[in-house]
Amino acid sequence: MSSFGGVDALSNLDIDATWTAGRIAVGLPPISADATCATVYEILNAPGAARAAAVIDDNGHVLGLINRLRFLSKYAQRFIPELYGKRSIMALANPYALVVDEQMRVSEVAATITEDHPDALRECFVVTQGGKYFGIGTSEELVKAKMALLAAREEQLTTAMVAADDADRTRSNFLALMSHELRTPLNAIIGFSEVIASEMFGPHSVKRYGEYANDILGAGRHLLALINDILDLSKIDAGHLELHAEPVDLVGLLQDAIKFLAGRAADGKVKLCLAVPDDLPAVRADPLRLKQVLLNLLSNAVKFTTPDGSVTVGACVAADGGVELSVADTGIGMAPEEIPIALEPFRQISSPHARNVEGTGLGLSLAKALTERHGGTLSIESQRDVGTTVRIHLPPGRTIELDELKTA
Repeated sequence: MSSFGGVDALSNLDIDATWTAGRIAVGLPPISADATCATVYEILNAPGAARAAAVIDDNGHVLGLINRLRFLSKYAQRFIPELYGKRSIMALANPYALVVDEQMRVSEVAATITEDHPDALRECFVVTQGGKYFGIGTSEELVKAKMALLAAREEQLTTAMVAADDADRTRSNFLALMSHELRTPLNAIIGFSEVIASEMFGPHSVKRYGEYANDILGAGRHLLALINDILDLSKIDAGHLELHAEPVDLVGLLQDAIKFLAGRAADGKVKLCLAVPDDLPAVRADPLRLKQVLLNLLSNAVKFTTPDGSVTVGACVAADGGVELSVADTGIGMAPEEIPIALEPFRQISSPHARNVEGTGLGLSLAKALTERHGGTLSIESQRDVGTTVRIHLPPGRTIELDELKTA
């Protein structure tokens, strides 16, 4: 589409509604259909004559259009004055000229000209109001209007970018403040409930107090983990999360992650397995964030695996020289169309099997974001009632060969 076909680009602008055909129309005097060609020649050949003129009937309805240059050029041809001089101007007018209503948007006029009436760029077009002549539209005025619309769009985009930057700074400041305001009392709640639960200063006279303290401790830790996840996602989204890369022993990292989830897996009667080769290379990554990814994936796998099921953590060297980590479970699984939903923040799969499982829906989305922050990819394969396998692929640039690790 040519530069005049800007409907799609401009249709979302509010200001587009104010730029109409009527706004750019020039109020040039029309010509009566009763006027002869000779009379119109005298009018249009005079100094300062209008570029074009609409031909109208006695009621002001448009019958055609006369373009000055085209008319004068044709009228100057041999025998034309003798043949047409005394005839109605309609004999040489264009009865098929473009006619638009004054309320039509400029962007729509431009699209109409581009697609159906390209001659209107040279010949001009007629603008009507209530079906009667209103004015003449020219390509010059159309271009000016289009430039004004583009300038307005640029101004709106600039304003939106400034507003977005302000909102981002406000959000960052708010999150920093909330991080302190929420974590400080939560750490106190967690610390004091831990003291009470462990009976550090003596036994409870009533056993139920200890149980309540354990409940408070668990709820506090859960809330703190949720706050940390939300803050991490916000930092990643704002591009403020920094990685502190160092050589990471993947075998040790995987073993630590399994130990951390061992108690929860035992409570759910889920078997945890580790399957890694002896020559698994190290990687250069942020150990804290990589462990966070694994814990999120393992936690999800254990959570959605039914009793007597299993979760297997694996790792291997990928075909491209990178490293692939995997967490495979025999849990409830997902349908293929549910996988994109599971990767969205705060989204959970609507399933009878998962309805009573606690969670915020942040685990997978955070794991994906942290993996991508390392330059890697996260992929999921799942089947309902069969299980789920999540694979983390770290790029070859993060693989550390054994010789390189010894010399480091």
